[in-house]
Amino acid sequence: MSQEWTIGPSCPHCREPWLRPTALPGRYRCASCLHRFELRSVCPDCGEHSTIVRMSTTAIVACSHCGASMLAEV
Repeated sequence: MSQEWTIGPSCPHCREPWLRPTALPGRYRCASCLHRFELRSVCPDCGEHSTIVRMSTTAIVACSHCGASMLAEV
């Protein structure tokens, strides 16, 4: 029986699964490479606008239109 462990969301910079929310709403920091990111309402890849929930611990960081990351490096 195989189990797949989920540590957390992947960092857009280093692709390691160590992206963690910070004390500021909509801000994240990678525990591996220490880069900081901000959740944006406009996708940097396709330009699609979406509503974001900054206070949720289960915030969706992928674009619902193209699947790209909605995180931008700060």
